[in-house]
Amino acid sequence: MKLLPLYISCLLKNDAFSGGSDLTLDDRSYVIYFVQSMDLLTSVRYFYPRLMAVHDVNVEDSNVPAAIRCTADKMMEDGAYILENGIHMFMWLGLGLSPEFTQSVFGAQCTQQIDTDRTGLPVFDNPLSKRVRGIVDSIQNEKHRCMRLTLVKQRDKLESVLRHFLVEDRGMSDGSASYVDFLCHMHKEIRTLLS
Repeated sequence: MKLLPLYISCLLKNDAFSGGSDLTLDDRSYVIYFVQSMDLLTSVRYFYPRLMAVHDVNVEDSNVPAAIRCTADKMMEDGAYILENGIHMFMWLGLGLSPEFTQSVFGAQCTQQIDTDRTGLPVFDNPLSKRVRGIVDSIQNEKHRCMRLTLVKQRDKLESVLRHFLVEDRGMSDGSASYVDFLCHMHKEIRTLLS
């Protein structure tokens, strides 16, 4: 019950219910069909995507990192994060990401040198590369469908697509309320009804 307002806010922002003018009729039909055929766990993940930090993972651990709140406030410039909702998987790369991470995982000296046109992670024989690829593989193995990994650099043109899935933030294209704004609005409406 505690999470009901969060899920209502996510539903109101979802393309199946409030797709903007940038969404084609075919895409909206696909999303509606997909939503109708989901089980509970898949729908929870779809409406509230999982965001996790991968820049500070323990290479000895084999579990998928814990999810953090799905908001840009949790994404630091020196971090790398995976966001997935069962259909899409993004890896966001901050411009201040450490050279050790970019070299170990991508074979690049800095974030700007990473090739974002590739749809997978390069294979390197080092613990960090194996760990990050293992996380991506574990997420893929949890799903019934294969998600394409899209690499997104901070301040890149694809960042606006990724931000669309940060459901606790204000909508970029449609101006929909952030989760905090939605809670304040609901609180105000309830107080009005009670008085």
